Amino acid sequence: MIGRCLLLLLISYESLAQTYVGPTYQAMGSTGIALKGIYSLTANPAGLVGMERPTAGVSYQQHFMSADITTQVALLGVPTRLGAFGVAVSRYGMNKAYEDTKAGFSFAKQFGSELAFGMSVNYHQFYIPAYLRVSSLSVDIGVQYRTAQGAIFGLQCTNVGRTDLGSDISGNLPVFVGVGASYPLAAVLVTADVQYRWQQAIGGHFGVEYNLMEPLYLRGGISVNPMLQHAGFGIRLRSFSFDTAATFHPRLGMSPQIGICYAF
Repeated sequence: MIGRCLLLLLISYESLAQTYVGPTYQAMGSTGIALKGIYSLTANPAGLVGMERPTAGVSYQQHFMSADITTQVALLGVPTRLGAFGVAVSRYGMNKAYEDTKAGFSFAKQFGSELAFGMSVNYHQFYIPAYLRVSSLSVDIGVQYRTAQGAIFGLQCTNVGRTDLGSDISGNLPVFVGVGASYPLAAVLVTADVQYRWQQAIGGHFGVEYNLMEPLYLRGGISVNPMLQHAGFGIRLRSFSFDTAATFHPRLGMSPQIGICYAF
């Protein structure tokens, strides 16, 4: 277990604070640039305009089936006449060993029936008990364009100022630019993202959601570079939604996630 934890820290620190996505998006190949709803607080903030009512949610993820390495997230989104506001707080880490905390405030505005713009301001804190505590701020922006046929095209820029956590930390906050598209086909929603991470390779994401029957939704997807498989399902019952997801790494194993949301 200790060896796996150390390996995880070494290979994934740059992917923690800003690349977590909610269970709905995780199950669909870790997409989200061209999707809408409360989980846009974990992806493209422009997607917040898709909320119709104030919504709160919590989610929990175990990384590679380790009870020691987890992510806990709380979300709140409120649509108003001025636009959609949202708050997201997440904690990633190992109990009593390492914590990576992120708190973000987001705003999204609809312009006409086609264009939406969103922005998030995030506070990051990296903490190792009795050793280190550093913090930083970052800004994300996003745009979505919806066509008359229901297709959505999105652009997301994460950490546009390329801020980091200082010289005491070897890893940096992720910096990437991504484009995505989604298209509804009867009971099926198809989505795909392409992301370029600063000074690293381009990665691809593809996902599908199928409304098997009300209220059940089946989801699946793949990610490229690295190659990962994703799957999950969701249940929507009036104001409640329950979503599950799992990502399968060929060497480290499965990372399951559950999320519950309530629309007031």
